[in-house]
Amino acid sequence: MRKRLGDILQEQGLIDYDQLTQALEEQLSTGERLGQALVRLGFVTSDQVAEALSEHLRIDRVNFANSQLSPEVINLLPDTMITARQVLPLEEEDGYLKVAMADPLNINVIDEMQRLTGKIIRPVIATEEEIDEAFHRTTNISQSAKEVFELFRPEEEELESEEELARLQYIGDAPGVRLANMILEQAIKQKASDIHLEPDEEGMRVRYRVDGILHEIMQIPKNLRSDVNSRIKIMSNLDITERRKPQDGRIQMRLGEQEVDMRISSLPTVHGEKIVARLLHKSSNLLELEDFGFAPHNLDNIKQMLRLNQGLILVTGPTGSGKSTTLYAFLNRLNSPEKNLVTVEDPVEYRLAGVNHVQVNPVVDLTFSTGLRTVLRQDPDVIMVGEIRDEETGEIAIRSALTGHLVLSTLHTNSAVATVTRLLNMEMESYILSSTIIGILAQRLVRTICKECKESTELTDPVMIRFIKSLGMEPPEKVYIGRGCPNCNNSGYKGRTVVEEVLMFNRKMRQAVEREAGESELWDIALESGMTTLQEAAINKLIAGITTSEEILRTVYSVDMEGDE
Repeated sequence: MRKRLGDILQEQGLIDYDQLTQALEEQLSTGERLGQALVRLGFVTSDQVAEALSEHLRIDRVNFANSQLSPEVINLLPDTMITARQVLPLEEEDGYLKVAMADPLNINVIDEMQRLTGKIIRPVIATEEEIDEAFHRTTNISQSAKEVFELFRPEEEELESEEELARLQYIGDAPGVRLANMILEQAIKQKASDIHLEPDEEGMRVRYRVDGILHEIMQIPKNLRSDVNSRIKIMSNLDITERRKPQDGRIQMRLGEQEVDMRISSLPTVHGEKIVARLLHKSSNLLELEDFGFAPHNLDNIKQMLRLNQGLILVTGPTGSGKSTTLYAFLNRLNSPEKNLVTVEDPVEYRLAGVNHVQVNPVVDLTFSTGLRTVLRQDPDVIMVGEIRDEETGEIAIRSALTGHLVLSTLHTNSAVATVTRLLNMEMESYILSSTIIGILAQRLVRTICKECKESTELTDPVMIRFIKSLGMEPPEKVYIGRGCPNCNNSGYKGRTVVEEVLMFNRKMRQAVEREAGESELWDIALESGMTTLQEAAINKLIAGITTSEEILRTVYSVDMEGDE
């Protein structure tokens, strides 16, 4: 006769007789399972129950990180049963169905699953929390959205009445409200940086940008397109009656412990308004410099730059390369009660305690340049300018650095050396540039290989091999890729890291800038000084098994390349 859970836990010394008796009484009064009662009373943990059952019953313990979950297999059981019974179908093969169960001793549930699926059930063990997390992670948002499509006006045409649209957006069960909330909440859960709502002839495509890559999430029917757009516009205080000109707005949203600020932009297209939301996770902790993935010698150079009390430090790279995050990490490191830190930004992306943030507002003539002039009268020690967009802002920033302030800012250039050329082309005085610039950090973000499904493979891509050789480096025989697993949503990637080059201004570099030397000479000086280029830094991360050839070709291959053919 198979032993009961309470007997198993007692035999393994995890609970005593009195605790079991108390849990059984709780079970009778609440109707919950014995394991739930024991965990709630604090006598054992969910993991202890699962491990004890696995050892005694000799049933495998599930590692969801290494389990390939298929929505088609999950759909073999109704969602209501999965959530109520704490079960999750994993694999189907030759008439058998492997199912993760929090309580594999429950014969009634096993019989019920066999009756529903017509398959022989092979139980494996997982905790309730693991099953719940894996189920919600795997369930596609489009499946949930289908319920909305079927429940609300499936045959009606798109609403045109602005009054009707506005009325519907304030009704909690309106399709626009439910779909919009679903899209925004799912984006936060998936840690998306951007949401794209793109109208087309058939309806509207929804895409999320995750780790720098856009992924299509769902297609919204045409008859619900205006409802969703109007809900988003109302949430961001935009005019829903205006569809002919671009608008900008903002949504502040909280999901659990996460507080997210969304910048909303609407743009008229031939098929209707396209809306893009940029998500800023305000409640997420800012990274320390040590967490970015900087090479050790570059990290030392950055720390050395930040020890100085005056001068200009620039962070460069294209949009989406993490420049703002790096600047905020600089501010976080410099922030102290003894210093007055002021930022001028458009928009203010994060809020740091102890830092004075200024939001650019052209409507009242508060531009980067006018804001920066005013900040200089506020006795600042450190000034962060969100971006040097024009000659006037650049000149004020450089003169601020010249007069005893530490100035941090960004530029859109491809490399550290190209930044110097760009500033000279903006008609900045070369003698001022040479004496104020402390250093320049150029960076990119590359996706990192998922650790749960990482595996080695031979490097056979001829383009990649030729690229590595052009840098004077030896191509490795083996590189790494991500096979794809539930932990990384089958992408093979999980998270991002920085690839960087740091140009420190030494005497030779200052002299060359002062006489306006050409870019080729500046490159020679930088390399002689020991600067590691973006391309070399990327290859180092490839060899170390941090990222892939695919990511390197996507991010740094075309940057100021020479001799790559």
